[in-house]
Amino acid sequence: MVVNAVGSDRPGIVADLTKIITEGGGNIGDSRSQRLGSHFSVMMLVSTPSSDFKTISNSLQQLNGVETLVYETSDPETIEVFTEVGYAGSFTMEGADSAGIVHKITSVIANHGLSLENLDTSRQGAPFGGTTLFSMSGIITAQNPLASNFDPEAVREELQVLGDEMNCDIGLHDIESKDIVDGAA
Repeated sequence: MVVNAVGSDRPGIVADLTKIITEGGGNIGDSRSQRLGSHFSVMMLVSTPSSDFKTISNSLQQLNGVETLVYETSDPETIEVFTEVGYAGSFTMEGADSAGIVHKITSVIANHGLSLENLDTSRQGAPFGGTTLFSMSGIITAQNPLASNFDPEAVREELQVLGDEMNCDIGLHDIESKDIVDGAA
């Protein structure tokens, strides 16, 4: 199952969630958590006997002060096919904050058939002046076999043009797929 929980940040959110999962017979595999403003968000991949799924799911959704969504995943006994990464890149963006900036950049990425493995964004006040600076970074990949017209240089050029239009710096650097560890290079 995939557990996605969000709540006002407070000590013990992860402890409360993991207690329910562990006591219900579940085991946490991959997970990500992040404080976002005054909120806290966590996403976990949990393995659990199918007979315990509903009990754990219901208990998680009853947790006070935390909105929890639980998604049932495919049968763990089935064979999973893992595709090979044909291209991996690390991108960064820094500049003045503006509405739609994440959408514009991720649209360029998607239009070239690339998937986001990881995406981080943040805002901070500029050291001088009243401008809010925005930064964005992430890892993008394309699976093998690559499309015959896939060209990382074309992606770089389109991101550069977009950066020039938005008055920000956008960079894309090729990385080795073996350097992708848990969504970060």
